[in-house]
Amino acid sequence: MQGEIIMRKNNIFAAAGAAAILLSGCSGSGLGMPGSPAWFATTPQAEQATYFRNRCVSYGFEPGTPAMAQCIQNESISSRGRASARANAAFANMQNSQPKTTTCNRFGNTVNCTTF
Repeated sequence: MQGEIIMRKNNIFAAAGAAAILLSGCSGSGLGMPGSPAWFATTPQAEQATYFRNRCVSYGFEPGTPAMAQCIQNESISSRGRASARANAAFANMQNSQPKTTTCNRFGNTVNCTTF
C-alpha cells in the first residue's frame, strides 16, 4: 500500500513536470511554444494569424494575395494536426507507462489472476 502511494505521488510529479515543459514557451501572450497544444489553446486568434502570416512571408508568399491566404490556412490546419497528434501520443505514452496491478485469487487448486 505504501509503495502504491509513493508511485502515485511520483506519477503526479511526473505529470506536473511534463505540463510545465509543455507550457514553458516564452513567445507572445499565449502559453507554450508556437504550434503546441497549449499555444493553440491560449493564444488569441489574431496572434496565431500573425505567426502563420510571418511563416508564409518567409516562404515567399506576397501579403494580401489569395495564395497567402491559402498558405496561412494550410499552415494553421497542418500545425493544429501535428499538435493534436503530439498531444495524443504523449497521453497514450503516459497511459501505457502507468504501473499494472495483478491480483490473484486461489479457489482450491485453481488460481485466477487479473491484471489492470
